[in-house]
Amino acid sequence: MKFLKDEKAQGALEYLLIIGGSIVLAAVVIAIVINLGKKGGSDVNSQTEVYTQTLKDANAAIPEIK
Repeated sequence: MKFLKDEKAQGALEYLLIIGGSIVLAAVVIAIVINLGKKGGSDVNSQTEVYTQTLKDANAAIPEIK
């Protein structure tokens, strides 16, 4: 009977390791997604600034009609 008890403990430990690995993997994926979201937002802001400056330069180049 002691042999059967050891198998139950091994099965429980295997489940715990699988669950723990899944939690670690999920944490890594969430960290990557959050980091990409922050980086993407800064790219959009920099492109908006470039577009705004280009628009100002184009408006300055056009002579004003009176």
